Amino acid sequence: MIDKQTILDSMLKEIACIKHLASKVRPGTENWRPTPGQRSVLELLRYISFAGYGSIQSAVTGDWEGGKARAEAAAKLSLTDIPGALDAQARELKRLFAETPSGDFLGKQVARPGTEPTSLGRFILDSSFKYLPAYKMQLFQYLKLQGVPNLNTMNLWRGQDAPPR
Repeated sequence: MIDKQTILDSMLKEIACIKHLASKVRPGTENWRPTPGQRSVLELLRYISFAGYGSIQSAVTGDWEGGKARAEAAAKLSLTDIPGALDAQARELKRLFAETPSGDFLGKQVARPGTEPTSLGRFILDSSFKYLPAYKMQLFQYLKLQGVPNLNTMNLWRGQDAPPR
């Protein structure tokens, strides 16, 4: 069994990697999308800016309507706003984890409307914990498809540039 600090630390690392990848978006390419109907780079970053904490906050509070307000606020973010929004998400996750007793991760039952209840810990693992690396990978692929130079798996998994050879 992993503890809540380990889960939080892993999620914070994902946010740091996403922030690093966001710094690789070249101005003027933020509206690029691989095909019609898919999110643009900026739309993806806007979604990622609250994807990590949004579900957890809803599960902890029981307010499943809050996602609409988060999405509306994120829709106003520009590319230059994204690093600050990611920092705010990290702070919000730290707050949520600090305010949630460890016993709630196993003992508290939560459910999205229309789903079966599960423990808060399992809910986090099946939602936010998985969302961040999945959307990070999507962002990485968008950048690769755009031909961003010198982008490799070190950028993806470590959130840093590879040393010069």
